[in-house]
Amino acid sequence: MNQTNRYAEKTNYWGTTVSPYKSQGEIMALLEAFGAESLMITQGKAGGRQAWLIRFQWRGAAYRFAFTPLECQYPSKESRFGSERRTHARQSIHQMGRIAVHFVKALLTAAEAQPAALVGFVELPEAGWHPGGLPVTAGELDMSELTHTLPQWTISEQPMLAAQIEA
Repeated sequence: MNQTNRYAEKTNYWGTTVSPYKSQGEIMALLEAFGAESLMITQGKAGGRQAWLIRFQWRGAAYRFAFTPLECQYPSKESRFGSERRTHARQSIHQMGRIAVHFVKALLTAAEAQPAALVGFVELPEAGWHPGGLPVTAGELDMSELTHTLPQWTISEQPMLAAQIEA
């Protein structure tokens, strides 16, 4: 059961007619304009649901965002969105795309003024790896793991803390 009871049908961007592929293109354009490098968007399944994984490098560090559609109250129900009829489960993927665009845009805007806004999304190979082969991000660590690995963080083989202090 949805822990917040805020189903996709009741949240922002539910009525969007924008294709998920257009949203992915917008995200790539935002990252390029931001100065990110090694951009990658992959699609797959996580917990039986569609998922997007967005990875990039910026200022010598690797970052990752992940998005999954919100849970639908009526996933099999069909409704009209613009000129198309779609199931609510399919529409939640369109909605996820718009949420992702606005999320990435807000974070990149914040990071232009304060680079530390991205700290929760930095990949930390020093802190461990997921079974699927991806390094954990700072946001995936609990407080004790975070404080234990903090001195080990590096950007371009330089301690991250020193890089942030000098910046």
